[in-house]
Amino acid sequence: MLQKGRFAWLMALLLAVGLVAAACGDDKDSDSSGSDGSTTTTEAKGPAAPTDADIKALTAKVSGGGASFPDAFYQAVNSDFDGVAGSELVTYAKSGSSDGRKQLASGTLDFAGSDSLPKPDESFPSPVLFFPTVAAPITVSYNLDGVDELQLSPDTVAKIFQAEITTWDDPAIEADNPDATLPSTKITVVHRSDGSGTTSNFTKYLKSAAPDVWKLDSGDTVNWPAATQGAEKNSGVAALIGQTDGAVGYVDLADAIKADLTFAAIKNADGEYVAPSAKATESAVANAEVAPDLTYNPLNAPGADSYPITAPTYLLVTKVQADAAKATTLKTYLQYVLTTGQEQAQKLGYVGLPEDLQQKAYDQIDQIGG
Repeated sequence: MLQKGRFAWLMALLLAVGLVAAACGDDKDSDSSGSDGSTTTTEAKGPAAPTDADIKALTAKVSGGGASFPDAFYQAVNSDFDGVAGSELVTYAKSGSSDGRKQLASGTLDFAGSDSLPKPDESFPSPVLFFPTVAAPITVSYNLDGVDELQLSPDTVAKIFQAEITTWDDPAIEADNPDATLPSTKITVVHRSDGSGTTSNFTKYLKSAAPDVWKLDSGDTVNWPAATQGAEKNSGVAALIGQTDGAVGYVDLADAIKADLTFAAIKNADGEYVAPSAKATESAVANAEVAPDLTYNPLNAPGADSYPITAPTYLLVTKVQADAAKATTLKTYLQYVLTTGQEQAQKLGYVGLPEDLQQKAYDQIDQIGG
């Protein structure tokens, strides 16, 4: 049985594809007749994508790594980019946001993926630029036989992940789900065991949405209760949930769908239970305030349609590049990610950037020097 959350996402995707097809047929780069019988061309909006010739002219390889949250997006975009180049110019290896930033700082990576911001004690060879790429929901995924739909309030989520609620028929969960029949199955909490931006965003959400209940603070790592279980990367958490009856954990939507997990609707800041969907993610991003460095926080964003555990992700690049050829590849690659690459987002369970943020990210590419 396809659950409500996944159905909503897929329906939104089908609608978006239909709208894009209609736009391509009617507006984008289309010729229209003037009153004198002449034709005019409507130019495509937004920043210009690099041409195939630009990409084929690149000579230097660049390597990135870090956050597993956007890995599916980067792998798809990189495959397309390298396909145009005719060789493998860009690689990305998921290892967790903390590790990605660490490797960027040490110079073993040319760019880093991170869902969380550097800590005050982290330093890099030169100032870092933040390039937002996509956003996506962090699902609260679970494995509970016979329960295909579930609603959870922030306080209940906090108590579950602090191991204060230990069975699925707990009165707090029943109060969130008055029409559900919940079993007495033991809850097994699954979390990331590596330094993770997904953990940072999930715990930041709980700190914001359940401030009187959540006691574990926030960060790439937290001190989880001893009764919980850890796994590496989003894919590892998803796999462990799928293998464990009664398990619950936080997983990005792409990995949750790939693992065929069921996920809950979460009560948002406006008091509405909202499941992960394209519309709900876009609403959260639209209601988030963007900082001058292009970082933003859509967690617990206002709006009746907003999914409250929506997370951003960034590519981090240092301004000063020692190798001019690598700098050219990096700049061309970022141009591609922020234009043509955005088309991959919703296909994979992500949401692309709003036009204004996309343009701002594109414009700051010129600050990279080689």
